[in-house]
Parts: sequence; structure tokens; C-alpha cells
Amino acid sequence: MNKIFFMICFLTISNIAKSQTKALTDNGKEVLLFDNGTWTYLQDSSSVNSTSIDSLTLNKNKFTKTSQATFLVKSTSFNVGVFINPSKWAFASHKDNEKTPEYRFSLKSGEGYALMITEKTQVDLENMRQIALLNAQKASFDVKETSAEYRIVNNKKMLCLKFQGTVKGIKLAYFGYYYSNPNGTVQLLGFSSQQYFDSIQKDLENFLNGLVEI
Repeated sequence: MNKIFFMICFLTISNIAKSQTKALTDNGKEVLLFDNGTWTYLQDSSSVNSTSIDSLTLNKNKFTKTSQATFLVKSTSFNVGVFINPSKWAFASHKDNEKTPEYRFSLKSGEGYALMITEKTQVDLENMRQIALLNAQKASFDVKETSAEYRIVNNKKMLCLKFQGTVKGIKLAYFGYYYSNPNGTVQLLGFSSQQYFDSIQKDLENFLNGLVEI
């Protein structure tokens, strides 16, 4: 079930886990060992997630799909979908030899990407943040959470998370919505290099705001 929370780098750079080995130092600290002989301390998930999920604030704004988001991409797993602006975004379903993500999206102007990852299992909203953080660490040893809050998106309460991390020397930024109901769970995750993230953040947010329960 953890697959629904894999970060994009863990999906697209599948050999990253093979290039890292966990070990313990003599003082009990956990470290990651790399094939090139370097190492780094493995950041404790409890230190990353020092703020309780219960203490997250609810953004007072209401988030809704834009009027330009006219094309509905429906999940085949359960009753969710995302309205996209077809003049800005292209999409494709998963390849025949893979199960996730269900859809990939790309910003036609370049430098912006997104995934819809679905699972036919309900996950409590309170657990999503911790699971997402733990799996993000598998993709990027220096990952950090930069923002976390609840949002009301198209009349549904969702968890909104932002991360930054480095994979294969590339600094990446992520912006995602997490939602679950009795029929399943969805992660809608937008991402870009940190270099371009600020310039396309509004496009990513408009894309994420198209997430709906059908």
C-alpha cells in the first residue's frame, strides 16, 4: 500500500535504492552508504515530522478548479478525477508493464510535471503525512518538508504537502494533494526542478485544484 506515496524520483529512477545501503554507526546513528564511498546520516522521520498532524492548520481559503480546466481525466481505480486545462497540460496513462502511476501529466510549456497515483484502499488522512515523508526519504536522503496544511479543495478536505530533495544531483521540488475516501486513495503530485519551481508554481497549483471526487 505504500506505493501510493512513492515520490516521483523513486518511480522514475528505480535504481536509486540499489545505490544506497543502510548501516548503523557505533553510537547507534543510522547512515546511508553510497557506491562512490560517501555516506550521510539518515534523517530521522520523527525529526522531519516534528509537528503533529493534529496541529496542522486548515487553510481558510477555498480551492476550486479554474474555469479553464474543462477536461476531466477520470481514475479507473475509484471515484476521483482531475480537471485539467487541455491547452496547458498533456497526459498519458501508465505503460503496459507498470501499475503506477495511473496517469502522467506534463506542462506543455515545459519544466512542469505531475502524477496521479491511485490505490483501492482507504488511508486515514492522519497517517498520510508520515507515510509520505518516510517514502520520500527512500528517494532522497536530504528530503525536507517545506509546507504542510489541510485544504478544502472542491468541497473535500485534503492534505497539502510540499517537499524539496536531491536525487542524482538534481534539486527537485514537489507540491501534492492527498485524498482518501472509502473507495480508495489518491496522490496528485506536481513537481519540477527547484530552479523552475517558483515560475510554474501557479500552474501546478491550478492543476492540483482540479482534483475532484466524482
